[in-house]
Amino acid sequence: MARQRRNRAKKSGERNALNILPWRKISNPYPPIQPLSDDQIEAIHQTSLRVLDELGMKVLDGETRSLLRDAGARVDETSEMVFMDPAMVEERIATTPNRFTIHARNPKKSLEIGGNVINFGPVGGPAFVSDLDRGRRAGTYVELCDFVKLLQMFDIIQIGGAGSFAPLDLPADSRHLDQAFAGLTLTDKVMGSNLLGGERARDGLALIKIAHGITDSDLEQKVYTSGGINTNSPRQVDGNMAQGLLTLTRANQPVIVTPFTLCGAMAPATVAGALAQQNAEALFGLALIQIVQPGAPAVYGGFTSNVDMKSGAPAFG
Repeated sequence: MARQRRNRAKKSGERNALNILPWRKISNPYPPIQPLSDDQIEAIHQTSLRVLDELGMKVLDGETRSLLRDAGARVDETSEMVFMDPAMVEERIATTPNRFTIHARNPKKSLEIGGNVINFGPVGGPAFVSDLDRGRRAGTYVELCDFVKLLQMFDIIQIGGAGSFAPLDLPADSRHLDQAFAGLTLTDKVMGSNLLGGERARDGLALIKIAHGITDSDLEQKVYTSGGINTNSPRQVDGNMAQGLLTLTRANQPVIVTPFTLCGAMAPATVAGALAQQNAEALFGLALIQIVQPGAPAVYGGFTSNVDMKSGAPAFG
């Protein structure tokens, strides 16, 4: 009887066990979907270049404006507007590498970026957490740690993502350190850096160096992290985002430039108009990266969606 119970328990355990696929690189074997013709894409791109040349971008950081002026951009200090002509934009972005590798603490989990490679990561930034038992609530550090453990367990998720939601039970001025600590101790996957200001970006780089056992020189030679910034659409870069970009770029680590363009709110209501604005803002950030550090890795990000015209709520998730 005891043997039968053990056999039943064993079979039950086998049924309840998660069937997790092994870690592997995912590549998309199919060509990109092309809802727009080549002529339409070129028209959107040329409109984006006109936006940067004729309308410009407002840059709220004085150091960044000085760098852009020295590189040949037209700068109006009174309005804080920066203008780039098309030739300057295309010349600068041409030095962006089309492929690079982000090195994880576990070499088997390093990520290749570029080409047809696909990497999955969790959401970043929400202040709330939700589950079926307790519903929606403010996130805590304990729950963040549990979430990071789940990210470590599922190999379909390639990115660690300790910034997935804010632990609101910790002080706002230091919680980025706790988030980084959780990510660097509870997962061996690639970790991102917080770019909300130069100080937080420097803190993140310092922790990355400790976790990998590397120096500033090593950091300049290889990619160990990345970070994302959002332009403050329409056509604005705020001071914290600019300083985060400068800090990570100077360390030769990639920045993901993601305009937050919502049709009918911070961007035109038409898809073509919103895409032209998204492209203009992304190109501006990518050109800035190459001005700061020619040849630095970078990623074009995009979040063009729409809003509920009654409530203003964005379509997200």
